Amino acid sequence: MPAFIATCAKHLEYLLKDELISLGVKNAKEGLSLVNFDAEWPDVYRILMWSRIASRVLFPVAEFVAKDDTVLYQQVSKIDWSMHIKAGDSFLVNAQTFKSSLSNSKYISQKVKDAVVDHFVDNDEKRPDVEFEQPSVVLHCRVKRDKVTLSIDLAGQGLHNRNYRIIGGKAPIKENLAAALLIRAGWNKTSEVLYDPMCGSGTFLVEAAMISFDIAPGLIREYLGISGWLQFNKKLWQQVLTEAEQRKEAGMNSTSVRILGSDVNPKAVRNAQANIALADLEDHIKVSINGIDQIPQMEFPSKGLIIVNPPYSERLGEVDEVKKLYKDLGIILKTQFTGWQASILSADKQFGHALGIRAKKIYQFNNGSIACELLNLDLETDNFIERKSNGEIATNFEEKLSPQAIQLKNRIEKNRSRLKRFLQKNEISCYRVYDADLPEYNAAIDVYEDHLHIQEYKPPKSIDEQIALKRLKDIQRVAAGVFQIPFSQVFVKVRQQQKGQWQYSRSDQSDKEQHDKARELVVLESGRKFYINLVDYLDTGLFLDHRKTRQLVADKSCGKSLLNLFCYTASASVYAATQGAKSTCNVDLSNNYLDWAKQNFELNRLDQSSHEFVRDDCIKWLDEAIENKRKFDVIFLDPPTFSNSKKMESDFDVQSDHVELIEKCLQLLPSKGELIFSNNFQKFEILVQSDEKKIVKEITRQTQSEDFSRKNLHRSWLITKV
Repeated sequence: MPAFIATCAKHLEYLLKDELISLGVKNAKEGLSLVNFDAEWPDVYRILMWSRIASRVLFPVAEFVAKDDTVLYQQVSKIDWSMHIKAGDSFLVNAQTFKSSLSNSKYISQKVKDAVVDHFVDNDEKRPDVEFEQPSVVLHCRVKRDKVTLSIDLAGQGLHNRNYRIIGGKAPIKENLAAALLIRAGWNKTSEVLYDPMCGSGTFLVEAAMISFDIAPGLIREYLGISGWLQFNKKLWQQVLTEAEQRKEAGMNSTSVRILGSDVNPKAVRNAQANIALADLEDHIKVSINGIDQIPQMEFPSKGLIIVNPPYSERLGEVDEVKKLYKDLGIILKTQFTGWQASILSADKQFGHALGIRAKKIYQFNNGSIACELLNLDLETDNFIERKSNGEIATNFEEKLSPQAIQLKNRIEKNRSRLKRFLQKNEISCYRVYDADLPEYNAAIDVYEDHLHIQEYKPPKSIDEQIALKRLKDIQRVAAGVFQIPFSQVFVKVRQQQKGQWQYSRSDQSDKEQHDKARELVVLESGRKFYINLVDYLDTGLFLDHRKTRQLVADKSCGKSLLNLFCYTASASVYAATQGAKSTCNVDLSNNYLDWAKQNFELNRLDQSSHEFVRDDCIKWLDEAIENKRKFDVIFLDPPTFSNSKKMESDFDVQSDHVELIEKCLQLLPSKGELIFSNNFQKFEILVQSDEKKIVKEITRQTQSEDFSRKNLHRSWLITKV
């Protein structure tokens, strides 16, 4: 059975995998922005016709390693291109490169093109010409870590192009992304009513109609790259096309579906109507000129789905203006659409918070280069944030702040602004925004998407207890206000026994529910999902300062075996497993953390058959592993500073015991095996040095993230066995 690759937008891999399985593929396995799968050709033709989510479908014809252009040219020249491209026909080469010696995609395309052309010239055949607009065959060359995958691009162009949207708005959403978000919102063939109050060029409306009426996305597409490929089966494609036409005819007979749109901009409405007409859906989609303040004048049924992509601050220029727009939209949703479902796109958490409605589900995605969220809402009164309680968002939090608290507010806002580009570029939603920057406010503030986690450092004995409590209240109030998060989503931890009048307990039912939710929150980091617990422990289950360390472990473990000692919740192993680690072995003394680790693996849909979870004293386990002559290509060692657990045979101190610990780890490594050693003891001095058996190199700067640049929590070393 042939192997194929379907590409997609980041964060849509699982959704695409499910869609491909429904279309008949086998052995589907998601990667970063792609899904690898096996399929028979009839199923592939159906994917080209019916996939609503895929960007491209690639058929690999060669895989090899090339560290320079000479090898690349030689390997491409070995392929019999007369099986794929007709002599004298047209073709195009697209290239991508990631972390490879060949780093220029245009140069890669040129070398592949030269090799293909020379194949025909050397065989005295008419050379094919490069054509940028609808070539007969499109080749796709992907180079990752010097591994080249050369494929036939069966679509020839992005599958988002359905050929109905000739006219787009100022910032149109791609058709396949719109379809994916509709699916995430719960829209399917059985849904009946959809409304988009800011419809722009009408993409959501058309995609919703195509889903409802069983219209294949590829039905009116004029160009498909596979049709010029010499192995194209025209008869098979005609069968798929005929089936799609018959399904459309049957689907269009449905009369129960209502799809409505409106926009305040008359030009946008005209564009939407033109696009709807091109899709031959003008009898099924109604669009009108209305602002959101005019929505109450329209007539709606008692239930349905609202989906809306409000303008981003990049378009309007003022964050406050966008927040007001979201707030006004929230009021409309709560007053006019109770009982409905809503899915709202948001480019910033503060916009989503301005809606005043608790989200049932949040999905991460990218709209082009902009990191966004899809907020799925049940428009029921229990989910409306309006009452004066810990669930209230303090919009007036700046009133009566002390001069010191104003300084705190300014510092948090300054840090947040400084980190904004870094967070967006790296798609980070969990980060440290403040760490005792001001001596009066001695605490760390971590953001976990739409929750805050505040850790107070123990104040000096010279500080009056009441003053310390007031400062802690200031931190909670100011942080919640800056991020526009209700108090019920702010969790404060203290490193001392609580005293005095102010306690952090929650009493009402809504806060109890928030506590329960905060015990198993799911957050996203670099495309991986993790459970965190903001309630029960000082640590949350995800060490934010080790974000780059986790990625380093994953990079070094690709195709290799990983040992993760003192694994905690095994977040580093999740990174490694999702990036292609052959196996992982996770050792920790805590059953609770190991169960947590397994849940993280399940959350990321990782098959645990090649991953071990071992409850044991790591020191004792190392001795047994050495005796059993076990070997691991990579070891991640991040021990605690000190441990005197009753389950351990002896106390552990990282400064005293690290030499023995590292020496034992080295016995489990093969030649050129690597040990990544890290710890959080601020006064730590490493006593292991390079010699004829090992190379020791401190890599703390490589593992330090920008949100910890002021106060890094760990130091790390790379130890390579010679």
